[in-house]
Amino acid sequence: GGIDRLGSGAAVVRWKVGAGARQEVVRPVEDHLAGLRLALEQIAEVTGDGANLDGVAFKMAHCGAEVPGAGFVDGRVVAALERYAAVVPVHNRPLLAAIAAMREALPGLPLTYTVETHFHTTLEPAAWHYALPAAWHREHGVRRYGFHSCSHRFVAGRVAELLGRPVEGLRTVICHLGSGTSVCGVRGGQSVEISSGFTPQSGTPMSTRPGDFDPFVVTYLAAAEGLGTDELNRVLTAESGLAGLSGVGGDLRDIRAAAAAGSADAQLAIDVFVWNIRRWIGSCLMATGGADALAFTGGIGENDARLRADVCADLGWLGLRLDPAANDAGDEGLVSAAESAVAVLTVRTDEEIVVARDAYRLLAGVREAER
Repeated sequence: GGIDRLGSGAAVVRWKVGAGARQEVVRPVEDHLAGLRLALEQIAEVTGDGANLDGVAFKMAHCGAEVPGAGFVDGRVVAALERYAAVVPVHNRPLLAAIAAMREALPGLPLTYTVETHFHTTLEPAAWHYALPAAWHREHGVRRYGFHSCSHRFVAGRVAELLGRPVEGLRTVICHLGSGTSVCGVRGGQSVEISSGFTPQSGTPMSTRPGDFDPFVVTYLAAAEGLGTDELNRVLTAESGLAGLSGVGGDLRDIRAAAAAGSADAQLAIDVFVWNIRRWIGSCLMATGGADALAFTGGIGENDARLRADVCADLGWLGLRLDPAANDAGDEGLVSAAESAVAVLTVRTDEEIVVARDAYRLLAGVREAER
């Protein structure tokens, strides 16, 4: 389940129990603590045991390289979240509030975490270093980290399952396409290339975030327009990407409708999006040494057949062929033609199960140690 529009008088509370139907109500939820207490009440109602939890797991966006990929939330983890809050304010600040609320509501309960950069720690140093002063890396942690680790980690394993092949023998390029996007090259189950960098704002264009561009654009506009860092950060996170190009917002469905109605700006936004996804697929192919599979996941990747077709267009030189009927059907699994040398798949990502499995492993380890 989840709660959207937290802090408003009309928060949307969603939940589902097992294979049952998804339920939804609209009600006031003042803050994280109120939302947490509501969630605990619902869990207790379903389980009948007073929400007797063994632990709570968090998916964390960015902690730099200062903490392991998964572990227990402690002072060091909180300090890392605070340090990088200025880098990913949309993610870390609400997370810090949620941790504080959980500690207040359930003091002493073990809290675990999984970091969204952890899957990409296998990149070669040449792949994650920026050509910037070494002191910036040493003192400020400025480097490529990569994001969407939970999704890429899950999809890499799921592709192997769907193909009936060991993950260790596969070269897979994964396109996680949603409101946030990233393209990842995986070889032998390990990440070897990732489009996102120091922040989730880099790489491919996103709904409201720009992806890669010349950093001197920022210094130029700061001087030419007198823009400060707060205003620049706001524009780069909320008014760029597909929204900035199209002028109709960041939802690809709305952009397609505007393009069909004759908007050249909307069509350009689609073209730029596709071009940059293909650009990063090419980069991943260089790192993986070819591809056995190309996987699409995320809200757009899983559900937009036209986008998949656009990205895969003219890739015959790679031996890649789509099956138009399978692609349009949109089911999880193969959407490539039988003769395609590269398997193309749609995969229903499950980031939460990755976080849950990490939490189970950590909590089980504590129990074993206490025996």
